[in-house]
Amino acid sequence: MNLGTVSVASIAGMAVSVLISIGLPIFLMFYVKYRTKAKVQFFFIGGAMFIISALMLEQLCHALVFGLTKGTIQDHIWLYALYGGLAAAVFEETGRLIAMKYFMKHRKLTMDNANAFMYGIGHGGAESILIVGMACINNLTTAIMLNTGSLETSINALEGEAKEQAVAGIGQLVEAAPVSFYFAGVERILAIALQIALTILVYQAVKHGKKQYTLLAYGAHFLVDFVAVAASNFLPVISVECLIAAMTAAVGVFTYQIWQKNEKETA
Repeated sequence: MNLGTVSVASIAGMAVSVLISIGLPIFLMFYVKYRTKAKVQFFFIGGAMFIISALMLEQLCHALVFGLTKGTIQDHIWLYALYGGLAAAVFEETGRLIAMKYFMKHRKLTMDNANAFMYGIGHGGAESILIVGMACINNLTTAIMLNTGSLETSINALEGEAKEQAVAGIGQLVEAAPVSFYFAGVERILAIALQIALTILVYQAVKHGKKQYTLLAYGAHFLVDFVAVAASNFLPVISVECLIAAMTAAVGVFTYQIWQKNEKETA
């Protein structure tokens, strides 16, 4: 059985994306702690809230909704993008809002600007490590095993549908354009930046009692996810990433302006 081989360029892309998706959040955690004296606990709190809101509660919602609609949503890209954007915004931003309100009143772990930043790194970092980082490691391991010939024995041991699915998955890995593996890392940089900006926005909403900021966070999160899902079905990857980069930059600039305005008013 000739399964082919994965190019060196593709393997390099996987390795780069592993370094970014796992290394970047950890680097940011230590850097922000060093520069601002933010508490590292908030990195893990942000990560835990992402796991609870997105990987547990949101996934339960998906199972229920997809089960009731029997594939209707998944079969229509606009419905899927609409639902996906709404679900992500509702669960993640609600979890963030609850955490901000709780830790604004907590005596030992009190939320402030630095800790909100650290929380955002943890939220985006957990998403990056658990979803993208693990997938990149799996792809990298598979590619190395394939190129060294050690994977063929494992594939031959499979039978029927399991073997067909494994061969099809390897085929996709072999045929994928090398640049696509680099985009996973680029996308994580943007996603972490967005999660930090949304966290600061919600923190400003809670700190200054301005509910409109919370609504803006819900809206921004929905819009970015909606565009990401919908555009990926009509545009090349690089165009989608440029769109997401522009939207992330807009949210970041807007959040920074709000933060500066509120800090001046408080002072």
